[in-house]
Amino acid sequence: MALIHLKIVTPQGQFFDADAQRVMVRTTGGDVAILPHHIDYSAALAEVGQARVTDANGQIRRGEVQGGLLHVSNDDVQVITNHFRWKDE
Repeated sequence: MALIHLKIVTPQGQFFDADAQRVMVRTTGGDVAILPHHIDYSAALAEVGQARVTDANGQIRRGEVQGGLLHVSNDDVQVITNHFRWKDE
């Protein structure tokens, strides 16, 4: 199964760094789903938004994102955000 590599970075440092099957975040233009082999892409994140990460094992984790940038290049996905927190923590 093809995977993407996801990094979530906040002003406090690296928050998350692992492989994933899928990443879904809210941009200023609406929700975006990133899957393996996605085209190179950059977008501003919504000031208040949701994230949904399907990890390499198929587990879905939901999070809250506050602004920032989404960048996708060669199956590397970076979410650079002002604040991120998992809903289950």
